[in-house]
Amino acid sequence: MNPQILFNSSLGLITAGLILLFKGIFFLGFVSILFAIITSVVWLMSGFFEKFEYKSPQDNQEDEKDEDGKGVLKPF
Repeated sequence: MNPQILFNSSLGLITAGLILLFKGIFFLGFVSILFAIITSVVWLMSGFFEKFEYKSPQDNQEDEKDEDGKGVLKPF
């Protein structure tokens, strides 16, 4: 899932939960804050798992070739 959607929804749920708690609707406020905490944990975990995914060095080598199959010259 898109990390921006997870982050924005967690902020929205926290805000809605706090407003509901101040209005006196305690059950919906606590449920909203609980969903916000779960959403923020999922957001954090999705960011961690993208960092630790394995990327093979062969993928980078294929990008460095031009149409003729010769390697691209690089400066120092």
